Amino acid sequence: MQRRKWLVVGVTVMGLVLGLVPGTAVASGAGCRTVEIPVAMSAGRPVDAKISGTLCRPRGRDRGVVQVLIPGGGYDRNYWSWGSSYVEAMNRAGYTTFALDRIGTGRSSAPPSSSFAPDSQVFTIHQVLRRFRHQRVVLVGNSLGSTVSRMIAVHYPDDVDGLILTGESSTPNWPAFEQLGADYVTASQHPLLAGRGLDDGYGVLRPGARLGWFYYGPTTDRAVLRRDEANPEPDVFSSDPEFGSVELNRRIKVPVLVVVGQYDRLICGPGASDCSSSAALLAGERPYYAPTADLQAIAVPSTGHVLNLHRTAPTFYPLLARWTQRHI
Repeated sequence: MQRRKWLVVGVTVMGLVLGLVPGTAVASGAGCRTVEIPVAMSAGRPVDAKISGTLCRPRGRDRGVVQVLIPGGGYDRNYWSWGSSYVEAMNRAGYTTFALDRIGTGRSSAPPSSSFAPDSQVFTIHQVLRRFRHQRVVLVGNSLGSTVSRMIAVHYPDDVDGLILTGESSTPNWPAFEQLGADYVTASQHPLLAGRGLDDGYGVLRPGARLGWFYYGPTTDRAVLRRDEANPEPDVFSSDPEFGSVELNRRIKVPVLVVVGQYDRLICGPGASDCSSSAALLAGERPYYAPTADLQAIAVPSTGHVLNLHRTAPTFYPLLARWTQRHI
């Protein structure tokens, strides 16, 4: 039943992905510090959990924009600093970053899976964003993190000024997601996680499955892949009937940038998104967004699902910084 549950949720949110080292520093230096924010798991419930993240400020010019970085399913904040660091690239460009651990991951609270409400991922980050509304806010997600970002823009439009959605599209490769669900096990069944004492609502990709699902081999850094395999991060994929619904996208009123790897097995392919070029990707996304979203798209050549962990990452980071400067 748990495997079926993860399959259904994974297909819905378009974002079951891997894990990194929980709680290690996403960046170092005088401009970075750990921030912990008390949150409730859903509206009307007690504030008895926390979201933990790393806040890093620019060393030079500050453009007055904070990018809140939301990792994909099974990732913690370290997704944004492995390999070529996204955090450092944005800080150099003049943007503050807050890379967080979603509820249930990293150093954020890991409550029993039964305590997750359908909207816990969205509602907990909504509470975090209140801390940043003295400045402009861009949500930057990967995979499930992109889905969460969209739902925040739909349900809490005053929280955000722009969205950068990576590793997600409006027309994913559904057959691939169905196959992916079969590769998930409970955290207690994973040899590196059995000692954590997590209940069986926490799932994780089985050992050895990462390369085939999330990387494009020719641009994969094998050292990063080995570290990825050695540090799985379990996650809870709670189900919400409308979670991730692309029909809601037309309610998004802020600028949106969609970024997908050309060889993302979960997003691209026949009957799914055309990732052969940025123009083709944009044409496929346009019907799902209102003109007020000022939609743009980038298809990153020779790249898979976990875009930041490929050797190609430095080629598209400047494009995201430039988009932020122009649209936010």
